[in-house]
Amino acid sequence: MSVQALSVLRILLDRRITSVPMRVLRKLRAKGKRRFNARLLSSVRSWLDGELLSRHDGRWVLNSFLPPFPSPAFDRMFENLLSGRRLSPVSAYLGVCAQCPYDCWHCSLKGRRSGELPKETWLSAIRQLHGLGASIIGFTGGEPLSRADLPELVEAASRGGAAAVVFTSGACMDGGKAAALGRAGLWGFCVSLDHPDPAECGRLRGSREAYGRAIEALRMAKAAGFYTMIGAVATRTLVDGRLYEGLYAVARAEGVHELRLIEPMPCGRLSQGRDDALLGPERVARLRAFHVETNRRRRLPKVCAFNQIESPEIFGCGAGTQHLFIDSAGEVCPCDFTPLGFGNIRSEPLAVSWERMNAAMGNPRRDCFIQKHHELIARHAEGGYPLPLERSLRVCEQAGHEPLPDYFKAILGG
Repeated sequence: MSVQALSVLRILLDRRITSVPMRVLRKLRAKGKRRFNARLLSSVRSWLDGELLSRHDGRWVLNSFLPPFPSPAFDRMFENLLSGRRLSPVSAYLGVCAQCPYDCWHCSLKGRRSGELPKETWLSAIRQLHGLGASIIGFTGGEPLSRADLPELVEAASRGGAAAVVFTSGACMDGGKAAALGRAGLWGFCVSLDHPDPAECGRLRGSREAYGRAIEALRMAKAAGFYTMIGAVATRTLVDGRLYEGLYAVARAEGVHELRLIEPMPCGRLSQGRDDALLGPERVARLRAFHVETNRRRRLPKVCAFNQIESPEIFGCGAGTQHLFIDSAGEVCPCDFTPLGFGNIRSEPLAVSWERMNAAMGNPRRDCFIQKHHELIARHAEGGYPLPLERSLRVCEQAGHEPLPDYFKAILGG
């Protein structure tokens, strides 16, 4: 029996992990609904074949898009995904500030209206996210470490039962912040590092110090006991030269737990006339293959390519249906790359904006919404980003709905 199979067996025998899924399944069977079928099991087996289960701090981790388990966050996620509930986001990212010391080539905030919300507003949003059943709450920016009250926000997210993750350039990290975030219950810490060469990384980030600061931040985060990640936005050059292997080597040398790879998104700095920066299907396929092939070696760090997890064959695009983003001005959007506005946390309950967005976006999609519809969004953007509610609804109507991704098709019988 393989190591991966033994790990799955250990998980199945751990009632701390299985009790909630079994309870949900019993409730569904009582209603005449059966979730496990040959189609679903085949889909799950195919998915797990390209993933690497690992242990961190006494819990299992599949990848950073899912919460560690056993944990209250995992119980929430499993109940929502297994039951097929529509109105419970698996994850939510909060853009708690707009300021950043760097000037990155791909910045998704460029040209977007921004603001600065007080701590109390964010704490209210976090409480509301717990009420909606969010499993993962991520803190991003700008540079979230520039907020002195970030540990308080992380503590609220963690104490309420979510897995808390910070996404940072590493520019503002120090030992005191690492200790404070540890006391607050932070789980994951992801540092941006777009190239294995320090000089090229500095050029892409607009600062010669970017590479060194990122490495220092990773070391402090690892010493603090966080689940550590390197997050990279892959250029065409990076993919064509297989330089993601160099990033993987850096991650392995530093003892990082995961390398996250994401493709450039046609928003912010890349929203106008920059299709030459997008990867296209062939390069995306290479990143997906790297994800699967590397994880099959069964050694850390694992690879998590965004376009593999959100591929049509697995979970698809969950923007606005499984995920939400709240920007620095309080606008509720489908994700941090899709600049559609469906309400503001300063003027109405989050549940109202979330339900409105769910209805407009429809269901999880087989294709990334912003990759497929960025030109449609741009045609409605004369007033700037994010689009106001009326135009956002119009974009969704014109985009139409899509067939379900394979996981949801299997579990919902679509």
